[in-house]
Amino acid sequence: MRRTALAVALVAAAVVVPAPAQAAEPPEIWPAPQRIERVGADVELPAEVLVVADADTDESTRRVVVDALHDGGVGDVVVVDHGGEETASLVVRVGLASGDNVRSASVAVPSDLPAEGYFASVVPGEVVLGGADGDGTYHAAQTLWELMLPGRIPSVRITDYPSNRVRGVVEGAYGPQWTHAEELDQIEFAGRVKFNSFVYAPKDDPYHRDQWRTPYPAARLAELAESARSAADHHVRFTYALAPGLSICYSGSADWTALTAKLRSLYDVGVRSFSVPLDDIDYDKWNCAADQQRYGTPNAEHAARAQVELLNRVQREFLAPLPGVAPLQTVPTEYWDTEDSPYKSTIRAGLDSRVVLMWTGVGVTPTSIEVFEAADAEAVWGRKPLVWDNYPVNDYPEATGRLLLGPCAERKPGISAHLTGITANPMNFAHASKVVLFGVADFTWNEAAYDPVRNARQYAQWLGGGDPDTVAALLAFFDLNHLAPVTGEDTTWQDQAPVLAERLDRFRRDWAAGGGHDAVDALWDYAWLLYQAPERIRAITVDEGFARDADAWLDATRLWSDSLLVTLNALAARVDGDEDGARRWFDEAADLAAQAAAVQSPEGETYLEGPVLVGDGVLDVFLREAPDLWP
Repeated sequence: MRRTALAVALVAAAVVVPAPAQAAEPPEIWPAPQRIERVGADVELPAEVLVVADADTDESTRRVVVDALHDGGVGDVVVVDHGGEETASLVVRVGLASGDNVRSASVAVPSDLPAEGYFASVVPGEVVLGGADGDGTYHAAQTLWELMLPGRIPSVRITDYPSNRVRGVVEGAYGPQWTHAEELDQIEFAGRVKFNSFVYAPKDDPYHRDQWRTPYPAARLAELAESARSAADHHVRFTYALAPGLSICYSGSADWTALTAKLRSLYDVGVRSFSVPLDDIDYDKWNCAADQQRYGTPNAEHAARAQVELLNRVQREFLAPLPGVAPLQTVPTEYWDTEDSPYKSTIRAGLDSRVVLMWTGVGVTPTSIEVFEAADAEAVWGRKPLVWDNYPVNDYPEATGRLLLGPCAERKPGISAHLTGITANPMNFAHASKVVLFGVADFTWNEAAYDPVRNARQYAQWLGGGDPDTVAALLAFFDLNHLAPVTGEDTTWQDQAPVLAERLDRFRRDWAAGGGHDAVDALWDYAWLLYQAPERIRAITVDEGFARDADAWLDATRLWSDSLLVTLNALAARVDGDEDGARRWFDEAADLAAQAAAVQSPEGETYLEGPVLVGDGVLDVFLREAPDLWP
């Protein structure tokens, strides 16, 4: 999703919003700020704007400010360092909230902003963007871009900061990994929505896991270097994960040399954050006789002892001497619960306090993350864990054939007090995953204000370029792919197609009450929306990758919705007493439904392939029941 396309989407979305001067409420932006208030009428944008930046304000932050002003219609944006001539009808001050530049503004600037926090003020003649640090200044610049309307800016005062210290994405699915272009796009998206972390850990990158000792080919190493540079440019920390657990000899000097050499090769091309995950391995066996001699019979406790020694050594001997490197991250072998165990107690007692430990919540794909569960996890691990949230990842049997487009939900406000943060593990489909990631960004930034329904609408407005018909089509498509399954269980934690289900239930009630044609007509409008949705979604230019990812599901949606329309024709014929016509319509509807059910997920693009599931358990059930409905 490129900046120019996003700008078009934001401007287009703004066109359909009533002019802020007519409303007392502050503008709706995302992630939802901690505090925002309107302080006056809109500020008109002049033809020329002067941007006064701190000398050490980075180029990426300056670029966002300039792009935002251009998107608002400013023709000439002049950028100067603080300390020079500042005469202009509109001055935009950008820098640290504690610096002389921002402090010279005409408004009072808070002095107690936490890390990554920022202050933004828009009043006639002056815009102030002050960050607690460089990251906060960058976030303030992104907020300016979001505030921008054609030719004007709402007059507001914002004090903002994140609920969670770490917020982001972990590319950690089994199956086809994202392309390099998709990784770069995801990193840009991460910066745009105020994420600050991207963890590279795709299970099927052979050099990450199965062949972890083998150096990367030069071309792929260059791509990872570019990803790390792009992440830094967007104020996102790129973490490279190396997973040796399937074959490592913990006590072997050769494997220590191979491990550190591999990590060093990534450091040498610019990576400054590392993870050594030890998940999805068997700790009831050793990979070498030397480990049995050193640690004893293979079991959970002895595996934890070996892991502690390895991780502590990586942190203390390899990472600590390197300048500018973040603390080591890891995923423990027992990552899915809060029950104490010999494994956990050994980790708790021995693991270096600097090492960041990842935890999925209670369950591999948890139905929720409660405050008490986060507190229990903090206690059992002896540190605040970093959540590896396995939603919307679709690499397990219960998710076969699904796009997971239900919102980020059931992660409860208050969990941040016990966490280092949250990183979400997306689907094999990078662009389609943004539907949920947009919500994760909103929740992790301001968990108390998060509203999943509002968030889904905001993303549909963004992705749909503000066009009302496209927004409605997207929301209907999200609804058809709302179901969230639980791995290893025949249950769900988000229901399928709740909006459609309610409409079908309403139809059943109206039909049973003798509604006839009125009941058919009421449902027809929504069925027509579903039928048109694939065409509207395929026309989206803001992020064309979404339609590519969703292609098979859009095909199935067209067929299922066509079957629904034909079914409504059959029911209308039955109301008119034309039973022969009704039967012909029902036969056609059944044929369309069979075609829809036969649509397959794209070959080679997802971990588990199978029939595409759209609105299943809701729409297909109604279509099977409809021939038995009589006026």
